[in-house]
Amino acid sequence: MEPSFGWVSLTPKALARARGQLNAESQGVRDEVGFLLLHQRYADRFFPGTSVLHTRLRYALFVPWQFEAERGKHTAVAERARAASEIALAKRLKDGLQAGAIGGSTWPNAPDQSPSSIYWSALDAWGILRRDARGRTPTRRGVHERFAVARPTLDDEGEPLFGYEPPFVTLPPPGEDWTSGGPLSFALLADERAFLAERLSSVLAPAPCAHLSLLSQLARSGAPLSGSLWSRAVLDLAGRDRAALQRARSSAALAAIGRGVYAALVETLRDRVDKRETPHRHRSVLPKLVDEHRARALELGGRGLDLVEGDVGVLPPKLRQLMAETLEWLDRGGGDPMPLLDPYEAAEGRKQERARLRRTPGARMRRAEWQAHDHPVGYPLHYRWASVRRLLDDLRAPAA
Repeated sequence: MEPSFGWVSLTPKALARARGQLNAESQGVRDEVGFLLLHQRYADRFFPGTSVLHTRLRYALFVPWQFEAERGKHTAVAERARAASEIALAKRLKDGLQAGAIGGSTWPNAPDQSPSSIYWSALDAWGILRRDARGRTPTRRGVHERFAVARPTLDDEGEPLFGYEPPFVTLPPPGEDWTSGGPLSFALLADERAFLAERLSSVLAPAPCAHLSLLSQLARSGAPLSGSLWSRAVLDLAGRDRAALQRARSSAALAAIGRGVYAALVETLRDRVDKRETPHRHRSVLPKLVDEHRARALELGGRGLDLVEGDVGVLPPKLRQLMAETLEWLDRGGGDPMPLLDPYEAAEGRKQERARLRRTPGARMRRAEWQAHDHPVGYPLHYRWASVRRLLDDLRAPAA
C-alpha cells in the first residue's frame, strides 16, 4: 500500500483547547482519578466566581468598561473592536510593567483565553453582571447585542425611561489612567476599591448554602493574609464554613497521597507487568507523602466522607470508593500500593483510551510513553488560594 498524505484542518477553538491542555500538562495540573472535582467544588463553595486563571482584581472593571466602550455598535463590529481592545490592554499593562497581565507574554497575538472569558463567571457571581428576567447569565455576545439595540430614551435627569436595565450594574467611571491610552496599572483608585469591596462583601456561598461565602468574610475583614488557607487568621474568619474548611484540608491531604498512589501504581505496572526499566521516583516518594499527610487524611475516617458530601454534594461512586479504600489502606499503615489497583483503575476508567492502569494493550502503550520525571509528585489540593490571595491583596492595597 502506498503511503498517503493529507491536511487536517483545526478550528481556532480546537487549537486553543489543545494549547490549553499542553499548558496545563506543563504546569502539572492533572486529574488522573477525579480529585479535581473535590478541588472545584470546595473552591466554588469558599470562593464563588474565582478561577486559577485570575491574576488581578482590576480586570473585574477593565472587562465591563471594554464592553461599555462598544455601546451602540453592531454586534459583530463590537465583538471585533472589543477583541482588539483586549490585545491593546495587554500592551498597556506590559508597558506599565504589571505582573499578571493576561496576554502580556503573547502580545501582539491574542492569548488563548481573553480577560473577558476568564472573568465572566466572576462578574456574574460578584453581582457586577446582571442576569436576565429568567435568572440566566447573559453571554458576552448577548451583552453586545443588548448594547447594540438598547439606546434608551433619557428623562430630564438623565435616567432611562421604560424600565431599561443595562447589562452591568452602575460602575465607577474609568479614571484618567484608563482613558489616557498610555501604560496602565492594576492599582485600584479609591472609588474602584470601594465598589469592588462592596461587591465582594456580599457574595453568598452557592446553593443550598445561604450564608456569606468565605470570600466575602475575608473581603470584609481587611485582615492581613500572610499565611496559608489553613492559617489561624483564615480559620477564625471562616464562620459557618470553618468545619467545611477543615474537611477540605483533610481532603487536600488525601488527594496528595492519592496522586502519589496513582503514579506509584503506574511505575509498578510498567516495571512488573510490562517488564520495562522504570525509575523508582514515585514509589520512593510515596512513603514520604504518607508520612506527611496520613494523619490529616485519616481525619476523614468514620463519617468523614458523608460530611464531605454534605459540604460539596454527592461524589461520583468510583471516586468515593477510591477515597474510602485509600483511607482503609492508610489506616493499615500504607505500604505497597498494589492492593489499591482495582479502585484506582476503576476511577481512571473515565479517561478511556488515555487510561494507564487498565490491563489492555492500549494502557500498556500509555505506560510505555510514561516519563516518571515529567509527572509531578503528589501534592495537596490548593482550592485556588494563591489566586484568591492575590485578588484580596489588590483590594487591601493603598488606593492609587
